Amino acid sequence: MRKAQKGDIVRFHFTGCLENGNRFATTVGEDPMELTIGEGKLIRCFETSLVGMTEGEQRTVHIPPEDAMGARQPELVSELPLHMIPEQDEDLKVGSSIQIKDEKGREVKATVTHLSDQAVTIDSNHPLAGETLVFDINLIEFV
Repeated sequence: MRKAQKGDIVRFHFTGCLENGNRFATTVGEDPMELTIGEGKLIRCFETSLVGMTEGEQRTVHIPPEDAMGARQPELVSELPLHMIPEQDEDLKVGSSIQIKDEKGREVKATVTHLSDQAVTIDSNHPLAGETLVFDINLIEFV
């Protein structure tokens, strides 16, 4: 029976959850994803998890933070005066996603984690930083 290896093009379904069971992504109920293993379109550990799978095989993999989105970095959390937030974000609330410019003028995505009348706390860590990711993978077919 054929086993997937680097360079193979495969179709698969996956569901991604945190260790607490909260789902953050799935292709189930949609068209399967197609990928060339080793091409680098997904996190490396996910792609290498496909290696050795056969058509129809299902597998659950746990990817620790250091192999996924990295550890949370406290220096990426900051408090800014409310007047520094762009005008288009006037309906700001905790959980809002905003774009700001860093000290080098680059656009950075951030999430509002705290809000007061005068200041806003933002977190520009990736939302999955510091999390172990759990993927249920179903290799459907080789292309």
